[in-house]
Amino acid sequence: MKQKKGIAGLPDLIIAGALMIAAFFLPFISYRYNKENFSKTGIDLIKGFASEDGKVAMSGSIPMIIALVCSVLILLMGFLAIKKAKSLYAGIGTISSLLVIALNLYLATSIAGTLKKAKKVSIQAGSVILVVAGFYVLIRTLYVLYKNKTVSALDFMAVPGMLYFVINNYIPMVGILLAFKKVDYSKGLIASDWVGFDNFKMLFQSNGNFFTSNAWIITRNTLLYNAVFIVLGIVTGVIVGICLAGITNKFLQKFFQTSILLPQLISYVIVAYIVYAFLSNETGLINHLLGEGNAINFYAEKKYWPFILTFVFIWKQIGYNGIIFLSSIVGIDKSVLEAAKVDGCTKWQQLRYVTLPLLKPTIITLAMLQVGRIFYSDFGLFYQVPLNSGALYDVTNTVDTYVYRMLMTMNNISVASAASTYQAIVGFILVFIVNMIVRRHDKENALF
Repeated sequence: MKQKKGIAGLPDLIIAGALMIAAFFLPFISYRYNKENFSKTGIDLIKGFASEDGKVAMSGSIPMIIALVCSVLILLMGFLAIKKAKSLYAGIGTISSLLVIALNLYLATSIAGTLKKAKKVSIQAGSVILVVAGFYVLIRTLYVLYKNKTVSALDFMAVPGMLYFVINNYIPMVGILLAFKKVDYSKGLIASDWVGFDNFKMLFQSNGNFFTSNAWIITRNTLLYNAVFIVLGIVTGVIVGICLAGITNKFLQKFFQTSILLPQLISYVIVAYIVYAFLSNETGLINHLLGEGNAINFYAEKKYWPFILTFVFIWKQIGYNGIIFLSSIVGIDKSVLEAAKVDGCTKWQQLRYVTLPLLKPTIITLAMLQVGRIFYSDFGLFYQVPLNSGALYDVTNTVDTYVYRMLMTMNNISVASAASTYQAIVGFILVFIVNMIVRRHDKENALF
């Protein structure tokens, strides 16, 4: 069978793989202890080592084991790619080289902290050779994938975004382990004792039972606020979009678009002071209008804040939602509206039977995107705007603010992690259920 162009040169992948395996037998690290210099190979790191008095020790390194396995895979893929012209082997080589590079960089940044009693800890030739060879394999395999049209230039453009998601969203998922530990900083995060579901019990039974617990309060507030925000946000967005579309004067349309979008660009820190200017006990505008003797202590009265927070959120988001729906209305085929007009439809009938049905996909998509974050709250809205008033916690405490306070105020990283895990699990279940409902009624507009 004739091999594809770009595969025949993969004996260099065999050489690189063999070099990476050989690097494990070279010195990887060196350190000074008791006035003597020591060096350890990659194999020593895999097996683990300790000084005679045990003060300088390192247990078997799982990252190094994975790096060795990946190096063997790269060597094997080099042989297979020569015999069979398949991009699959180059893809496996790409992933393996990425793992080798990442794990060695992790070793380089953590080794000094691991060997706490040692001095002058440094990386040696074995580690450098492994990383350099790993970069070569990465570039070589990506070139093979490009030549075989398995990946394109657009795929390479997506790499920075993918790296962001891996580093920012996926690697931190390892922290879910903290939800099942009692973190002891003297032992370290990983070595802390396992406590099972004790942190979740503290969250769900903090005040005796579930319906008086912190879990119930933050769940109720997060879900109810977001449900109201989604409904009112879409309704007001549709209304504003229709109103903007009805303005024929170009100058006025641009003026109103800019004006209603300005609140979206204001930080919640600034919004908090704007709200304080209206609600302050001594100098607030509302209390000034109510007069002496009728003043309301807004920052101690819980009953007003569901309405205040809803109003602030809608005021801030209405411009953004309005412009989204305006863009959808502008995209409606004018001939459809003209046909309805010729048939004698009034403005209201055109709106009801033409515009709103054609906005249905946009409404569903926007609702699904917002439902995807229904168990997450806008931290600035619920923390900054009420000025973190303790008297308002029953109506302003959400999952995000609870995690922040538990971590920063109570210094309880275990319960904070348990709350975050609870948030992620419930959020996923809600998204799955809502998508299933949408899929049953309108399969084309479902997310998956």
